[in-house]
Amino acid sequence: MDNDIILKLATCNLFSEAISSLGLDETDLRVLESAKYVFLRNQKVKNKYPQSIRDNAILIVDRCQKIQPEIGEEVGQLQIEGIDPGETTLISATKGVESFYLITGDKRCLIALAEASQLVEIRQRLLGRVICLEQIILKLIETQGFNEVLVKVLPGREYDTALKAIFGSGEKATQENVLQTLEGYIGELRIKTSGLLACL
Repeated sequence: MDNDIILKLATCNLFSEAISSLGLDETDLRVLESAKYVFLRNQKVKNKYPQSIRDNAILIVDRCQKIQPEIGEEVGQLQIEGIDPGETTLISATKGVESFYLITGDKRCLIALAEASQLVEIRQRLLGRVICLEQIILKLIETQGFNEVLVKVLPGREYDTALKAIFGSGEKATQENVLQTLEGYIGELRIKTSGLLACL
């Protein structure tokens, strides 16, 4: 699970519910070893997210297994424009793992992964195993109910462009419009990433 998703779910106070909605337990989760230090020290993160959200995100990653950066041929292959070092570490960590999901908010990385001809083997491994933020929100609406999710997303939507667009009407947002917009985002990403997204 990447840092971006952790922060976005922390802003909406929906992390535990999101994990449950996917049929997972927090003990199943693996995060970047550097995640805590990014939330503590990264200036960009500090400028964007208030201390309370970053503290919440740190509590989350403290409970998860950590992924160490690897060195190897695959890491070298992933050194392409659009894929940052954190995503490289997460993708590499799936090698040799029989059952996994890659949960990421980095759409730029997914599109780069889908388009790079030299990453055929890696792409094959990830087919149908990637989950994006919009899929999680859709799953939360199914499991928690629209109104429950709306109340929690509204305070956090300012931290994410997609959530701002999806819940743009604020308290007046309707389930029909939100579902339609979510499905539109997911459908578009599904096409752009050539089958990487999971079917939840």
